[in-house]
Amino acid sequence: MIKNYFNKLTTLQAIEYLLLIILAFVIPISWQLASKLTTLLVLMIPIRMIAEKNKRNNKLGNKKLFLTFTITYLLYGISMLYTSNIAEGWQNMEKKLSFIIFPVFFFLSDLSYLSPKHTKTIFYSFATGLLLFIVINLCWGLYDYIILDAPLQRLLGWEITKLHPIHHTYIAMYCCFGIVYCFVELFDIKQKSSTCTAFLVTTTISSTLFVVLVESRAGILCMILLYAFLFAWLFFVKKKRRTTIVAGCSLVALVIMFFVLFPSGWQRIVKTQQTLSSNTEDIRITLLRAGIDVATENWVVGTGIGDRNDVLVKYYEENNLPCGDLNSHNQFIDTTISIGILGLLSLLSYLIVPIILSIKNRQYNFAFLLFLFMIAFNSVFEAVFESQTGILFFNFIFCMFFFTSFVQKQDKTQ
Repeated sequence: MIKNYFNKLTTLQAIEYLLLIILAFVIPISWQLASKLTTLLVLMIPIRMIAEKNKRNNKLGNKKLFLTFTITYLLYGISMLYTSNIAEGWQNMEKKLSFIIFPVFFFLSDLSYLSPKHTKTIFYSFATGLLLFIVINLCWGLYDYIILDAPLQRLLGWEITKLHPIHHTYIAMYCCFGIVYCFVELFDIKQKSSTCTAFLVTTTISSTLFVVLVESRAGILCMILLYAFLFAWLFFVKKKRRTTIVAGCSLVALVIMFFVLFPSGWQRIVKTQQTLSSNTEDIRITLLRAGIDVATENWVVGTGIGDRNDVLVKYYEENNLPCGDLNSHNQFIDTTISIGILGLLSLLSYLIVPIILSIKNRQYNFAFLLFLFMIAFNSVFEAVFESQTGILFFNFIFCMFFFTSFVQKQDKTQ
C-alpha cells in the first residue's frame, strides 16, 4: 500500500516527499531534529532544479503568493541595520529562518507530483508523531507514578513532557491542531477503514486529555472554542445533527471526567478569573500593558530584531515592574516592537490572505481556517514565534495548508 504512494515518483521526488513526511512526523517530537530535516529539504531545491531543469512544471499561479510570506523575514533582516544588539539580532534571525525557508521552498520546488492523497499522508504523519509523543509521555508518567511512587504532579504541567520538554503553550497548540485535523477528517471523509477511524478517534481523545494535563490556560480555552466551532460545523454545515448531539454529550462527559481526575488544569483557569476580578493584577496583564506602551513608542519601524527584549527590560526597570526579562507574551505586540507597523501588517497577512482567497474562490478548508484561528488566539497570550517550537510548526503547517487549498486545487482545475 505504501508503495503506491511512490510508484509514479522519480527518485528525487520520492526523496523529497519522504523528507516532508518525516519532517511532519518529528515536528511534535523534537524541533532540533526537525531543523536538521529542514536543512535537507532546502538542499533538495537546487539538486532538483539542476537535475530536472527540462522536466519542471513552470506554472506559477497562486505559488507566487508564497513570496508574500517572505516579507516578514525580510523586514526582520532590514531591522538589523538599525538594531544595537547585533549578537542578539543574528541569533533571532537564525531562529526565524523558517519564515523564509518554507515559503521559498514551496515557491521554487516543483511539487506538482503531490496529489491530495500525498499531502493528506503528510498531515497524517504529523498526527502520528503527535500521538506517539503523547503515548510515550503518558506511559512514562504512569510508570513513574505507579511503579516508582512519583507524586501526581509527575503527570501534570511541565513534568508530563519529560520525553522532550516543551513549553505547555506549544504542546497544547500541537494537540489542538491534532484535534481539529482529526475531527474534520473523521466526519468529512465518507469512506474510511476501521483502522483509520480508530486512529482518528484515538488521536482526538488523547490530544484532548493531553491539553488538560499540560495545564495551559490558553490551550484549554482554545480547545473549548475549537470544539464549539467543530460541533457547529458538524451540526449546521455537515447537517449531522444526531451525530453532533451524541458526540457532543460524549465529549462533555469525557472532558468533565478529565477535569475531575486532574482538577489542577481547571483550577488554573478559575484562579486566573479570580485574579482578574480582584485588585491583584495578573503578570500577563502587566506584560500586556508594558508591551502596548513600548509598541506605541516604536510603532513606525520598531526597535530592531536585536533590541526588542532590551527595550522591554529597560521599561520594566524604569517603571518598577516585577517582570524580569520576560517578553510581552503577545505576538502581535512583540512583532510591532521589533519591526513596527509594517511587521504587524506582514504578520496579519498570514491570517488575512487565506481568508480572502477562500471567499474569492468559494472554497473553504475548515481545518485551515481553524488552524489560523488557533494561531491568532494563542498569539494573544504568547509570543508564539519567539521559539523554534512555534516557528517551525506554524510555517510548515501553514505552507502545507496553503499549498493544498490554493495551489494544488488550482493545478487540478487547469
